[in-house]
Amino acid sequence: MADAKPPTKAQPQDWSRFIVQHTPGAVITTDARGRITEFNPAAEKITGYRREEAIGQPAETILYCQGSEAGGALHQVMSGKLEVTQELVLQNRTGEQVPVMVSSFALQNEEKALLGAAIIIRDLNLVKRLETERRQLVGMFAHDLKTPVVGMAGLIRRLLQGKVGPLSPEQTAYLETIDREMTRLEKLITSFLEFARLDLRILTPQPEVIQVQDECREVVTLLTPLAEAKGMKLQTDISPQLPSLRVDPLLLRRALENLLGNAIKFSPPGSTVLLQVSEEANEVLFAVKDQGPGIPPEDLPHLFEFFYRGKAASGAEGFGLGLATVKRIIDSHAGRLWVDTAPGQGATFYFTLPKEA
Repeated sequence: MADAKPPTKAQPQDWSRFIVQHTPGAVITTDARGRITEFNPAAEKITGYRREEAIGQPAETILYCQGSEAGGALHQVMSGKLEVTQELVLQNRTGEQVPVMVSSFALQNEEKALLGAAIIIRDLNLVKRLETERRQLVGMFAHDLKTPVVGMAGLIRRLLQGKVGPLSPEQTAYLETIDREMTRLEKLITSFLEFARLDLRILTPQPEVIQVQDECREVVTLLTPLAEAKGMKLQTDISPQLPSLRVDPLLLRRALENLLGNAIKFSPPGSTVLLQVSEEANEVLFAVKDQGPGIPPEDLPHLFEFFYRGKAASGAEGFGLGLATVKRIIDSHAGRLWVDTAPGQGATFYFTLPKEA
């Protein structure tokens, strides 16, 4: 009987070409002169050009986008920028306009010599359609839910005012409870709509030149009765030499109200909440310091998420929208937001606004 042959060693599979050909995003590569060397099926679909037509052609003749050529990102890479990403509108071969995300990056050898570039194009049609549907949902939510809630709350208050006759103590107690819950529901709807409009960029900042000291004092004056009702102090430490800022005053006040309101809510009676504002190199720094229980480490990664309520918030009124809204407001002004905290040592929320809008 002949000896059995040893099994042959399987050859390693080169997956790179398979991945390029089957990835749902358009993948286009060029040589160092910007001429197309690879053009996958997804690129054919989104541009309308066949691979045989595109190979060897300059990228900018195949990829035309409104306001900027997709090849413009390629030129930036060829000029030394390692990676460029832009949201553009691609005009395909038939003239159809397609919203896309274009990313281009350099192809280099081990000696960092430029061999060419790669362009990845992702179709944003589905994303844009979902965004439109979300906008329509917010509009429906605002009209079809908030309007009847406000109407019912008004009718309940008329009953409590005796507009249709005297009420028994039991009836008054029931209606007062309903009125409180309707007020909470109205606040939830208003907070949700504010967050959704910021998140979808339906509500965008309307900047104007403001005096930071004046805006801060207005917010502190508004919230001082809330602090005093808990036997707390609301103090300020505002630099007198702050520059004027170009921001949306209503959104700035909303961010301050949320942060100071949270600090008052979670701080014990007899404690102090402090608002500090100072000038940094290229920005103005705001800090809201409380003497509350602090924030557990496991809550920190989720602190600014929509509808997230950490352990410290258990039992306290709120919907988990305040900090998420503050994050959207500060982001919309190109600022930064972060927190410094430790369990049992209070929390300090910081945010910055740039001097140059």
